[in-house]
Formats: sequence, structure tokens, C-alpha cells
Amino acid sequence: MNIANLGQSGKLMPGRLAGKFDVKRKLGAGCFGEVYSAVNSETGQEVAVKLEDTQHHTAQLFFEAELLANVSKDGRPQGFSELFWVGKEGKHNCMVMEMLGRSLEDLNVQCGGRFNTKTTALIAEQVLMRIEFLHSKGYVHRDIKPENFLSGVQNRMHHIYLIDFGLSKKYWDRHGRHIAMRQRLNLTGTARYASINAHEGTEQSRRDDLEAISHMLVYFLRGKLPWSGLEARTKSEKYKKIMEKKREVPLEELCVGFPEAFQELLRYARDLQFVERPDYDLLQGLVRGVREQEGVKQDYEFQWLEQNASLLQVSLDSLAPLEKRSRLAQPDDVVTHERQPGDRRRKLMQCFCVGRGKENVESKSM
Repeated sequence: MNIANLGQSGKLMPGRLAGKFDVKRKLGAGCFGEVYSAVNSETGQEVAVKLEDTQHHTAQLFFEAELLANVSKDGRPQGFSELFWVGKEGKHNCMVMEMLGRSLEDLNVQCGGRFNTKTTALIAEQVLMRIEFLHSKGYVHRDIKPENFLSGVQNRMHHIYLIDFGLSKKYWDRHGRHIAMRQRLNLTGTARYASINAHEGTEQSRRDDLEAISHMLVYFLRGKLPWSGLEARTKSEKYKKIMEKKREVPLEELCVGFPEAFQELLRYARDLQFVERPDYDLLQGLVRGVREQEGVKQDYEFQWLEQNASLLQVSLDSLAPLEKRSRLAQPDDVVTHERQPGDRRRKLMQCFCVGRGKENVESKSM
């Protein structure tokens, strides 16, 4: 990318990046950068370019690129964007990666602002697989929200990708230990979906990703969360009101009218201890139960694809199958804890059957 391709506003104009990626148009922007579409002039492949202004932001993009490289060391995993190039051009850090489709938030709007139970169960299945994989590599995401899950394109249109690792952090240190709990931290992530512990200023761990995922799934089912749209004079006051509302609303009331599995997912996440290894088998079992109840047989029975049945019908024969889930080793599997996943599973299923330093980054949105 030539400096001449930057306008007076500092916005990237169409040009060439890394000698072969022709930048076309802006796709979107966030607190930490902008995303553009581009085409590989050598192959014709459409790609995405993420830019970070080195003068205004910390170098989160390079951390994100390092994370993507680390999670792909043993082969490219499903649901994580392929990284093609990362480097610096002019006053920008740049990352070129696989082009993906629309976010779950955009697709939710397309479907009228709510997903049905069948679609939510299919989403939950893939989202839990993505976070289990990320956790197995020693990272927590720390900004779970619908905008950070994107659909694939073409023969992967039914795949769900986890993106935006700018706020992610290693929870398993280089000495082979879980990081220590710290208190009095600013909220990292998105207030609407963040865990209660994150609101309280506690260091985040795997439990917080799972609680945020549970909030997101309930949002898909309800269309709105009870703590959305609260009025406040300041951001800190609003965060406090959101936290208090999350504490106050009974889970039975929050999840009323929907399969009990979603309530149990949230209850399980909130009950986890800071260093406790989540039982991903248990969580997938709860979601699988919903899928069976709904009679879902195919992995592509999403609302947004069924709305475009002609496109789906043409693509059925060429769809790339989703990998079957296999239990992933977590960093602490070699460590014996007082509380074992099986103990929690027996207790929960019994209940169910009967009835680096980015800690002080403010949340990106509410």
C-alpha cells in the first residue's frame, strides 16, 4: 500500500498491499481498526484486510495474528479464519485473512430480530466447539458477542467462525499454570453479554466466555435481554445497572418459554470457579438434547439459509461437512483438581432430569 493511497482523513483508499492484495472497499470499522475487502492479484481470491493505526492504538493486531498462527500450528481448524499475511505498511499494521460472510447479529436482524430454537441450538453447538478449541490452546476470548461470530461463504456458508481476538488473553502461562485471579479491573468486553464477574472487575477465565455465550444464546431466543436499553447518565452508571439487573433476574424468568437446557448452560457457567476446567462434554450434551427435541437432522438448517432455499438447494452437494466434535485436551488436564468435571456433570444432569496487558481496556459497546 502506497502512502499516496491514504486520503487526507487517513482513510485507506484502493491500492495494493504487500505487493499483491488490491484493496477495494471498506467493509466496517470498530474501536481498534477498520476492515476492507481486497483481491489477491495472483489468484483472484477475495480476502479481508484488517488495519490498525499505529498512532492511535496499541499493537493488538499483531497479537491477534500471533494467536491465529498459534491455534493453526497443528493444522487449520474449522471456524477460525485463515491468515495470509501480516505486516506494517506506512502508518498501519495490516493483516490479510480469509473473507467471511455476515455476522450472527446481521443474520439475526435478517430473521426478524430473533432466532428460533432450532437455529439457536445449531449456533450453540458450533460456538461451544469454537470456544472449547480456543481454550484448549490456552486463550480466553473476552469479547463474546454476535458481531464476533461470522458465517462462512460458498461451500462453508453453514460454518460459524469466531473472530476478533484483540481482547483475548492467555489464561495458561508459560510456566504451565493458570493465571492468578486479580480484582478491581475495568470491564473488558461488551457489557450486554459480559459475565457478572467481569462486571465486578474480576480477572476473566474460561467461565466468563461460557457465561457470555449463554447470555448471547438467550438474546437470540428472546430478541432482547432485560438489561438492554437501561438509561443512565454515565457509562459507569450504565455498567452498574446492567450488572445489577443480571444479578436480579431469576434464571427461570430469563429463560421462560425456552428449553431448560439454555437455563442450565447459564447456571453452569455462573457456578464455575475461576480456575475450574469446564466440562465441555456436558455442555454439548445439553445442546444435543435440544437439537434432538427439535428434530434437527442437518447441520445447515439455519433460518437464514432456509429463507434462501434455492441457493441452499444448489449448494447442498458441494457443502463442506462440519467436523465431528472430539474431546479436546485442555492445558490443565494433567493437573488434578479437587472438583472434577464428572462430579459437576452428575450433579447438573440429576438436576436437569428432574425439572498482554489489556485488562483495563474499556468495553467496546453496550
